Amino acid sequence: MLDNSIAGLLIPGSRLGRVRFEDLPPALFYAGLTWLLHALDLARTTAWGLDEFSGWWPLPLAFGCLAILLRRLNVPLFAALIALSGVGLLVVGSACGFFLLFESVFTLVLLGGPRISRMTEHAALVTTGLLVVLMYFITGSAAISVTFGLVLGMTILMPAEWAGNVRKARDLAASEAQTAMAVAEAAAAHAKVLAAEHEMLLTEERTLMAREVHDVLSARLSAIALQSGAALASPDNPALASRVMEEIRSQSVSGIEELNAMIRMLYKGNSLAPSGTISDMDGLIETFTGTGLRVRFHNDLPSGGEGLAVAVQAALYRALNESLINFSKHAPEGVLDLHLSLDGASVQFIASNPLPASINSDAPSASSAGTGTGLRSMQARSGELGGVFRAGATGGLFTLRMLLPVSDS
Repeated sequence: MLDNSIAGLLIPGSRLGRVRFEDLPPALFYAGLTWLLHALDLARTTAWGLDEFSGWWPLPLAFGCLAILLRRLNVPLFAALIALSGVGLLVVGSACGFFLLFESVFTLVLLGGPRISRMTEHAALVTTGLLVVLMYFITGSAAISVTFGLVLGMTILMPAEWAGNVRKARDLAASEAQTAMAVAEAAAAHAKVLAAEHEMLLTEERTLMAREVHDVLSARLSAIALQSGAALASPDNPALASRVMEEIRSQSVSGIEELNAMIRMLYKGNSLAPSGTISDMDGLIETFTGTGLRVRFHNDLPSGGEGLAVAVQAALYRALNESLINFSKHAPEGVLDLHLSLDGASVQFIASNPLPASINSDAPSASSAGTGTGLRSMQARSGELGGVFRAGATGGLFTLRMLLPVSDS
């Protein structure tokens, strides 16, 4: 390989990186073969002209081998220099000039741009045919013309065809590699999409599970806390204590059964069935009013709302449940008003109670007094059914309003 400090005098330094190691073997091969043939006196010929310069053959040979080494820097330019070196060898009486002519055509077809490569292949065929015809008209000898055609075929046509086949195989391999890379990238992108979809589904399942567990446990545990609080407040009332213990046991057993049913459905991969109906609301309210809470419930739905879809009844039941829990936690001294009615084509549920003195009545939402999980759960259930949910504090009242579309069961 050339020293970059010397090559830099002829070629810009930014392009020296294009000199390839694989171009060194053919340059050394042609140099060694030419030297060997001249040493054996097998390369000399007097058919080309200047015998007095026959000893100068190393000069065009070195120039041609150097051009082979640097040919990737500028393929058309150095291919022309290789051909010129081959002609120089022929002029000084060395038949080894055919080697460099061969390599010049090979370089143009293999390393040139697509347009140069195609033009060289076509030119090789046309030039060979024209030169053979011209030789016949000049000599009038078919034998000389055929021999001359064979030489041209070996020197021009063969390297053009050989390099063309190599180039096609190389381009095909590159195309297949690009196709494989594109397929791999597409597969990787598809895998990322699937992973994202899977993660989204897992998140939705986790959210649904958290919502269901919250609704089940909060209702049961709130009832247990209220009942046990009432019993502790009246230690000298055995009848109340007995009733409270029965209620606590009932709530605990019901909570365990609901959790087990939920776990079984999740384990089997089934969807969670809606739980709770409008007919269950009275029993749920009694659980809370039995501890001393004041609740007023008005159901103005036709037929008590029993004809509503199961999912709608479950959402209303959960909203009632959450309203009772929030009321028992944050404003147990007041009165909770619950109202079910029709509002056009929607079922309307309203829950309102006075705000306790410790909460600013101008606050836009009372959820700041807790985690807000229950309110978000009600909002999510309303959105899933195509309804509307609003909750906030205005005029000294905390009001929750849910609108769900009417749907026959």
